[in-house]
Amino acid sequence: MRFTHSILGAAALWATTALSSWAADYALILTNRDYDRVSTATDAASYVSYAGALQQQGFRVFGGESWNAWNMARAANDFQQALASGQVDRVVVVLSGRMAEGPTDGWLLARDYGQVTSLNVGQYAMSVNALADMLGDYPGKALMLISASRPDNTPVGAGLVAGAVVPDLPQGVAAMQGRAERMLPVLRDQILQSRVSLAQLAQTGQGITFQGYVSDQPLGATSGPVVDSESAYWSAARDIGTIEAYRAYLSRFPRGMYINEARRMIEDILQHPNREAEADEAALNLSRDARREIQRQLTLLGFDTRGIDGIFGAGTRTAIVAYQRSKGWIETGYVNNGQLETLRQDALRRARELEEEERRRRAEEERRDRDFWATVGVRGDEASLREYLRRFPDGIFSDEARARLDEYDLRRRRDADYRMRVAWDEARTADTISAYRRFLAQYPESDFAPTARARIEELDEERKNADQIEKDKAEEAVVAGNPITRLLVENTLRNRGFDPGNPDGEFDKATRKAIRQFQRASQLPVTGYVSQATMVRLLSR
Repeated sequence: MRFTHSILGAAALWATTALSSWAADYALILTNRDYDRVSTATDAASYVSYAGALQQQGFRVFGGESWNAWNMARAANDFQQALASGQVDRVVVVLSGRMAEGPTDGWLLARDYGQVTSLNVGQYAMSVNALADMLGDYPGKALMLISASRPDNTPVGAGLVAGAVVPDLPQGVAAMQGRAERMLPVLRDQILQSRVSLAQLAQTGQGITFQGYVSDQPLGATSGPVVDSESAYWSAARDIGTIEAYRAYLSRFPRGMYINEARRMIEDILQHPNREAEADEAALNLSRDARREIQRQLTLLGFDTRGIDGIFGAGTRTAIVAYQRSKGWIETGYVNNGQLETLRQDALRRARELEEEERRRRAEEERRDRDFWATVGVRGDEASLREYLRRFPDGIFSDEARARLDEYDLRRRRDADYRMRVAWDEARTADTISAYRRFLAQYPESDFAPTARARIEELDEERKNADQIEKDKAEEAVVAGNPITRLLVENTLRNRGFDPGNPDGEFDKATRKAIRQFQRASQLPVTGYVSQATMVRLLSR
């Protein structure tokens, strides 16, 4: 994984969404120019100017000017409800006026703020972080504009500092800061009308700064997962853990949020006592594939490298230290030729042990499978067939068991009255827990009831395993995301005695079944998707 790719790259995730209405644009504008107890903030944004610019572009606008805290909260609540009630294309929040920053949050002060402190500021102001958190539900579509009035000599209150606020931005949310009169034409003419990306604008300056998800696509145009550029750079630099990585971060974000930590890490690296071990590893001139193989071997031995990407970041270094500790070696976090040979032999021995364990478990599972089928298959009643599938969902006779149950269902459907048949067809088409429960509420004693209850149990089990399935699905997109790798997986499954169907690089029902069987035999989470752990075990030979 190249450094820039580890920061900016993301595997494309495809989803199909049924739209009940056209996506819309929404904006919240809270700008305070007049204040009761202090001089007016003449440099705050004009609500009329911003609202007009956004409405011309089709935005539905909420908010107002020079309001008290209650009115601002009500407008924000109406804005949040509108976002939740429809499909969202773009979201813009404009905050302008007197601002203050406390220990944990930033605040837009209402027109009636008085004896405000860090303890009671929530009564006289709107939380900037709360609005930012609200936008976190719309990654790649959300932009905050923050324009703090230039501070005068008016004190704020204990625990508060007057001036610009740096929001705590969620993943995928961007913020633009600067003077209100400068930001308005940029928003109106470039971001909304000309659809210029924030990344392009960030390069031009114009007296405006950007934070968070500074995308190279127009606002709202992101189709895949979003990556917060500074946080992603820092996360990748920290994972790689080299001087070059930290210097790359400092070069890209010379005024970034993590510059002090980056400088400290560089100093730590320069002073660490393992320079000789690092030099020995560097002399090996390990290729990307060689590093991946080392990561696979460590993972196979139970030392988690937090990824198999050919990059020796913090996760891999920690795993190397743990392996060195297990062998009684000096714990440097760097490898040499002798250690790599020992690692290779250890991994090969462990792979043979795991394969033998897998073979024994599979043989025992097949014996139990055949013995149980010899009983229930002869009886062939529905209860026995369902019990077989509960115990052996991907068993030797699972396809036959499901086919027999389908025959029972077909006969019942022929014999059922019209209204019951229609209700059952609707439940089967929806195939959800709620649909089957509605059917059971209407026909609790029907011949379809056992099938409905059995399907509810299956779906409930799938729901409990949903997080693991989604995790493995995402990992599969990375470790087996191309046809050549998928073909390798299918051929490996076939060679290990699991039938994936015709190897063609397409993961169909037969392939998913074979993956589940392999995972079950290897005592891995059974999801049917090729997780990183599954790939490590498949390629362990």
